[in-house]
Amino acid sequence: MTVRQYDAIIIGSGQAGTPLSTALAQAGMHTALVERVHVGGTCVNEGCTPTKTMVASGRVAYLVRRAADYGVHTGPISIDLKRVRQRKRDMVENFRNGSQARIEKSPKVDLIFGKASFNGPKTVEILAKDGTQQAISANLIFINAGTRASRPKLDGVDSVSSLDNVSIMELDTVPEHLMVLGGGYIGLEFGQLFHRFGSRVTIVQSSSQLLKGEDPDVAQEVANILQQDGIEILLNARASRIRQLNGILELEIDLAGSKTLSGSHLLVATGRVPNSDTLNLAAAGVETDARGFIKVNDRLETTAEGVYALGDIKGGPAFTISPTTTSELSAQT
Repeated sequence: MTVRQYDAIIIGSGQAGTPLSTALAQAGMHTALVERVHVGGTCVNEGCTPTKTMVASGRVAYLVRRAADYGVHTGPISIDLKRVRQRKRDMVENFRNGSQARIEKSPKVDLIFGKASFNGPKTVEILAKDGTQQAISANLIFINAGTRASRPKLDGVDSVSSLDNVSIMELDTVPEHLMVLGGGYIGLEFGQLFHRFGSRVTIVQSSSQLLKGEDPDVAQEVANILQQDGIEILLNARASRIRQLNGILELEIDLAGSKTLSGSHLLVATGRVPNSDTLNLAAAGVETDARGFIKVNDRLETTAEGVYALGDIKGGPAFTISPTTTSELSAQT
């Protein structure tokens, strides 16, 4: 297989990889940007942009229900989740297409779609959807491959229909009773959103507070707000089993004894795992920690010289903000 040479290779077109590709090109470097699914990464496709678009719809529903408190009288409301979903899809497509167009206009960036993995210290193989393969090499390689939703070690979870942060945004009807496994940012955001759409929501958190990485007083105030809205929160509740009977999900939890919750839908929001296991990092000499996150120094360089890791795949705080994206979204929501 012929190996094509580049000055730099970027694996993943997320919030770091996309602007880096055009910056390197502007500096005169011939750059390959390899993307497995779609340009924009989690933020544009499954994170910030779609969730905040749907949250805007949820806020409208919330305000309409409270209109009488402001002296504005309205009639009964209903949620057209298919329309909410289409609005979300349109927003994502607009952002994604805009990012892709900017990349493709850069004369020194080659956007390559396919699954990337290392087969040597500075060589990357790419498997396209049509089964074709190619190999590329560069002295500088940047890994921006992100994370995905984790699956808990829960008896029965692989035998029932459950939702994650991606699939829940593709629902076309409002759940009757949404059970949320996990009290982190993702679980709370979707819990509040679907409660505002009209779902009964129960959040099951194994630790003694929501948002366990935050200060206890902050977490308590968040819990107070959600409970005031009518969301049920169960703390120190460890899920032990999930099963589905006659279309109803039954979640067994340990909460001062055994208790069974019954619901129509289950959102699994128990954290994120890095996509490092798909990259054959050992071939490049790139080491990970016990959870699979890529080890980096204070310059984001991995244990392999000239190979860097950017974004969520290296661990650390998973927060991002793009001034352009934020202003565009604010204007449209």
